Amino acid sequence: MDCILGGLELKLRQSVMICFIVASFLMLAGNVAAQPAQGNETQLTTNESRQYFPVINDDKVVWMDNRNDNWDIFMYNISAEEEMQITSNESRQYYPAVYGDNIVWMDDREGNWDIFMYNLTSEEEMQITTNELRQYFPAIYDDKIVWQDSRNGNWDIYMYNITSEEETQITTNESNQRNPAIYNDTIVWEDSRNDNRDIFMYNITSEEETQLTTNESHERVPAIYNDTVVWIGEGNDSRQVYMYNITSEEEMQVTDNDSIKWSPAVAEDKIVWMDYRNDNWDIFMYNITSEEEMQVTENETAQRNPSISNDTAVWMGTNEENNWDIYMFTFNVTEETDTNATQQMNETEETDMNETQQVNDTEETDMNETQQVNDTEETDMNETQQVNDTEETDTNATQQVNETEEM
Repeated sequence: MDCILGGLELKLRQSVMICFIVASFLMLAGNVAAQPAQGNETQLTTNESRQYFPVINDDKVVWMDNRNDNWDIFMYNISAEEEMQITSNESRQYYPAVYGDNIVWMDDREGNWDIFMYNLTSEEEMQITTNELRQYFPAIYDDKIVWQDSRNGNWDIYMYNITSEEETQITTNESNQRNPAIYNDTIVWEDSRNDNRDIFMYNITSEEETQLTTNESHERVPAIYNDTVVWIGEGNDSRQVYMYNITSEEEMQVTDNDSIKWSPAVAEDKIVWMDYRNDNWDIFMYNITSEEEMQVTENETAQRNPSISNDTAVWMGTNEENNWDIYMFTFNVTEETDTNATQQMNETEETDMNETQQVNDTEETDMNETQQVNDTEETDMNETQQVNDTEETDTNATQQVNETEEM
């Protein structure tokens, strides 16, 4: 009996040791350092004032800038390497977005926050909303502008069609709908109707609303590109980046590091976000095609609020003088091109081998037929407190995120 108990005790100790080793391995694997992204980083602004919240579309980058002692909207043309001041009104212009030749932002020149637009071709500025209540956080795609609107006593999502000059209320639920994003005819936002924040989607063509997430924790700040929606999911004392494919209706957790993450953006097959895993804010990227996570910035100062278009990401970053500038990173596509070329070469070789095999088979068939004759016959995204707190440079990471979330 003592031998049996001794053997069981030994096996138990071995099992405990194995479980400990496996758990330690999994914990380390979940926090493994990401590989550095390959590409070129460029500082776009050098003004000693503050430049915040950049957004990029193709070769145009827009941001809010306080070099004139008030917040204005500025733009940088990557192709022409030219910077341009878009607004000159003495009031405040916040949170720009850009698509093609149209730039939109929120503006308080009328004594409340409205949505304005500027067309680069016509050089004309236009007021989109005139309601006396608050319109926040515009986003634009093609000829459609969306924003969150408080005119009904809660936050709703509204849309304006530039071509038809028509305004449409997208959501009518009495809870709050915030932070809209748009791509093609699909609008996504975060929604509080279920006593937590979920991600919802609206198809402009079919006029159908769909709830994308049902988790009891909060899902925040969605972004969209093509049929890919990304957001931040809160749960288990961490914030993770999640992805949803509209076509396949599949949800996927992109990150598993225990750090704080915020402000995801997506374009093509790349997702970017801000991440506090190195005890300061850095920009990280996940490649959907290769399933690889990469660290874009390694500077010891804060890098926040990325945006991405094609193979170019932008963000706001601090320097040694503690002012915020706009930075840009262009990802290398050489490795992907080489991979595709190698794949094509392999496919060509395989085709040649198949053709050779076919020739050999044909020759063998001919030989068999001759013998018979001789014999007889696999592809593929704050409310007011946020606006006020934007002007403060906060060094506490958790406080930064919490202030960003207040709306």
